[in-house]
Amino acid sequence: MNALSEAPAKNGHKVPRVLIIDDHPVVVEGWERILRVNFPCEIATAASVIDGWRAWRNNRPDIIVVDLTFGDHKVAGIKLITRIRRLDPGIPMLVFTMHRSPILARRALEAGANGLINKDSAPSEVCTAITQVLRGDNYLDTRLATQIALMNVPGARSKTGTRLTPREEEIQGMITDGLSYRDIADRACISYKTVSNVSLVLKEKLGANSIADLVVKGLRYFEGG
Repeated sequence: MNALSEAPAKNGHKVPRVLIIDDHPVVVEGWERILRVNFPCEIATAASVIDGWRAWRNNRPDIIVVDLTFGDHKVAGIKLITRIRRLDPGIPMLVFTMHRSPILARRALEAGANGLINKDSAPSEVCTAITQVLRGDNYLDTRLATQIALMNVPGARSKTGTRLTPREEEIQGMITDGLSYRDIADRACISYKTVSNVSLVLKEKLGANSIADLVVKGLRYFEGG
């Protein structure tokens, strides 16, 4: 874990302190490089949930950038967000993740995240996201924001009127995100057989003939089409 580096104030104003919590060194290096070039700030990093918790307590940063997945712990980031938000209602938190599932995004927002950005985003979007979250706004890309909004609109998910249960939506979201049955079982804390059975129900409800077709139909479901 790196302590917050000393960075000079710009034009007499204190620069923000950014805490990056991610267990992928390449990702952390990328964030540091982007921020140092485009966003004057002090930077601290942590490679685990435990170190991230300690860094937050010791340094009290102005914003936290956190991944969702740490090793085999699929939603450790969400648990950390929940814990920090309970004790610090005002701290801005931005999720930086490889996942595109609207289900996971909604869970992160419900836990207390102020925004979410994908790891394949352009540097300009990274800077936009952190700037908006720092000033108290929320940030989601347009596609993900639309998917989440439509998930909460009764009757908007499917032109055919198909409705999925919360459990079916959760599993469909992970299938749409490209996860295997085994990964879904681990993440949802259910058996492989349960995932397989729910998948059969989803295929029937959404009129899909294969997993690939289920991914397409799942996207249409969440987008309301």
